[in-house]
Amino acid sequence: MTTVEVFANSATHVRALPQTPYLQRIYRVDAMAAISQQLSVRLPGDEAQAKAYMLQAEAQIRKRYKDQIVNAAHGMSLAIHYRLDRLPAIVINRSAVIYGVADVEQAVALYQQSRGRR
Repeated sequence: MTTVEVFANSATHVRALPQTPYLQRIYRVDAMAAISQQLSVRLPGDEAQAKAYMLQAEAQIRKRYKDQIVNAAHGMSLAIHYRLDRLPAIVINRSAVIYGVADVEQAVALYQQSRGRR
């Protein structure tokens, strides 16, 4: 089965297909920074009040953002592993990297074309 991993930031519109014949994963590698920014907006200006708020809301925050944090951390680890140096990047079958494309179908077509030329 073909594996397609998309690495993008939150500003990039990724065109992924809902039903594909391959395994598709999308990683938003800047999700942790975006979450931090969202949390900072809600914090009171006073440090003691902010600390109290965080202690009180910790369980709710963890529940709300857990999946996004795990996705971002996993995506960053994989991006380092693949030695990606820019975004967007689509990695196919854990070996071929296509930069500058955020359309999964287009990336797979480029990958298949390059394999046909060999």
